[in-house]
Amino acid sequence: MGATTRALVVAALVAAGHHQASADECTGVTDVGDRFATCFDLGNRLSVTAASNGVGVGIALRHEITFDDDPDLEWKMEHQLLASTYTLALGAPDSFTGTFYAGRYLRHARDGHILLPLGDTPKKIFLPFDIGAIFEIGRLDWRHMDPTFTIGVVRVAPLIDLARSHDYKRIFAIGPSMHWDMEVDRRFSGITQQTIAPFTEGLATIRLESNDGLYVAELRAEAGTAWRSDRGWHPEARASAEIERILIAINDRPIALTAGIQYDSVRDETLARVGLRFVILDRTDPRVSLRRGITP
Repeated sequence: MGATTRALVVAALVAAGHHQASADECTGVTDVGDRFATCFDLGNRLSVTAASNGVGVGIALRHEITFDDDPDLEWKMEHQLLASTYTLALGAPDSFTGTFYAGRYLRHARDGHILLPLGDTPKKIFLPFDIGAIFEIGRLDWRHMDPTFTIGVVRVAPLIDLARSHDYKRIFAIGPSMHWDMEVDRRFSGITQQTIAPFTEGLATIRLESNDGLYVAELRAEAGTAWRSDRGWHPEARASAEIERILIAINDRPIALTAGIQYDSVRDETLARVGLRFVILDRTDPRVSLRRGITP
């Protein structure tokens, strides 16, 4: 065997060992040799939640945008589609809360730089944080006994992320926020009230996700002043906290315990909930190897 051949064999064995070690981290094996996932992708899934406040459904998507001319730069993109919760009372719809689209976008650079196109040569500035934004559109809040329902037309918040994580596991982001909400008569006869906060509120969000995806905790708070068409400027605040812990997986589809609490100063209410989240469809974590015939 020549030196070149031996080198190729060694390289192949090292690569195979690296892949095997990576798969070992997130792949379990039963006594009869069946494989199962021990890590889960929380950002790419279709799930249904049955909780004390009703039944909900949501679609979560994650992806990255990279650049060939700057491999140290990427955008981390998170999307929530058609997230909604139905509350039932005596067999009839009692309330509905849903958001057509909510996105969080974070720009991460390994050295924290941004480029400013000033003059003939762009200027590179180094920052101790990442930058990004939250964008939400089409929120609906309908309650059976209320004479109006609320449409959240748009919510935008530019962010700085002090965690500067290269993945989605840690987020500590703050920034100013704006939103535009409308109260609409339930017979669709007209808009009864509008609320506008033109970046006069501040938003903070913290997210912690375990490396194996077994648990995630998220806290979000927003407070400031907004203009209402019926009484002018007034203070308002909202806050929410949620924790999710995967308890079991059936055919590699996780079932998680969820708990959360929400506060809204406009409605002057605090709501708590607890329930189970069932993942109907998800993307297998890339560290999981379910192929038989390869012994971890």
